Amino acid sequence: MHDNSRAVIIGGGIAGVQAAASIKGMKITLITDEPYLPYYRMRIEEILQGKAPESLYMHPAQWYEEKGIEVVRGRAERIDTADKSVLMADGSSIPYDSLLIATGSQARKLPLPGERKESFVLRTASDAMALRTALGKASSFTVIGGGLLGLEAASAAAEAFGISVSVIETAPHILPRQLDEASAEVLQKKLLERGVDVLVSCSCVSASDDAVHLSDGRKVPADVLCFSVGVNPGKEIAEASGIASGRGILVDRFLRTSAPSVYAAGDAAELDGRTFGLAMHAREMGTAAAAAMMGNAAEYVPSEPSALLKVAGIDVISFGVPEGEARVETDGDKRRTFFIRSGIICGAVLINDKASMMSVRAMIGRKA
Repeated sequence: MHDNSRAVIIGGGIAGVQAAASIKGMKITLITDEPYLPYYRMRIEEILQGKAPESLYMHPAQWYEEKGIEVVRGRAERIDTADKSVLMADGSSIPYDSLLIATGSQARKLPLPGERKESFVLRTASDAMALRTALGKASSFTVIGGGLLGLEAASAAAEAFGISVSVIETAPHILPRQLDEASAEVLQKKLLERGVDVLVSCSCVSASDDAVHLSDGRKVPADVLCFSVGVNPGKEIAEASGIASGRGILVDRFLRTSAPSVYAAGDAAELDGRTFGLAMHAREMGTAAAAAMMGNAAEYVPSEPSALLKVAGIDVISFGVPEGEARVETDGDKRRTFFIRSGIICGAVLINDKASMMSVRAMIGRKA
């Protein structure tokens, strides 16, 4: 690639910014449809606690200037793959030689019968600002979904507003993708101590303006209601542009889409039937996509999933898959659980034991 080649990136999340930081020798344009510079999305519960969105910025404005990255605020609507340009909502177009779609994902809402007029999701800084305003006038808050973001929102609201907070999870325990049942129970107790009531193995059947009604007949107060029930990959622009997509935007091992010189990375991409929702994979894919855009493509192989969570001030770290025979080591507040299948350690969960993180990570895939 030569110096006047143009790399355009649609999306200001971790994958997009990582790619922008990794591309050398090309003119870079980063398109974001948010009113803020790129920020760490996994920290947006801090906005509920009163922080300004600007305090979550990945980099200050000066960093983009120094790197020669042009940041365009606006919505990309379609890609003209023949003409090699991105068509914007305001009618302008941005030409590219190489294009990365890193549009992330959108939060889902569940259709709930009843008279409820307003509900929230927590995906963007603007979502967090709107939720914060609503919580300031509320006496109860209910989150539907016991995944990471839902628990962090619930915990932040309990701490910042001192109101009644409930989390409703359909699975038998919270964080079903990251934790085993016993570790989840430990965390659930700690959440209750911090004012978050967790209700598991139940679902919402309807909602009124001040409550939600559960499948087991209970009524839970909810002046403010927030959905945290997963995400949909941001594939709209690919679909509008005739680029192949399934659940996400289909890519090969080099993160190439079905359109020439167009790549996809992060939450929006689908590789070998799998979509990715972790920051670690977004960062890796951003680096891999940048290499491909510069003509140095290497096959992308996703790392084993690991998640470092901070829920209600408690460190929870999970590696690999929490399935198989569980072996627990505990001393009071710290707890380690190893999962063993066919004599091999295939997963681990650490609670309040950040110090062991690196040594435990190295054990995954080894003999027990």
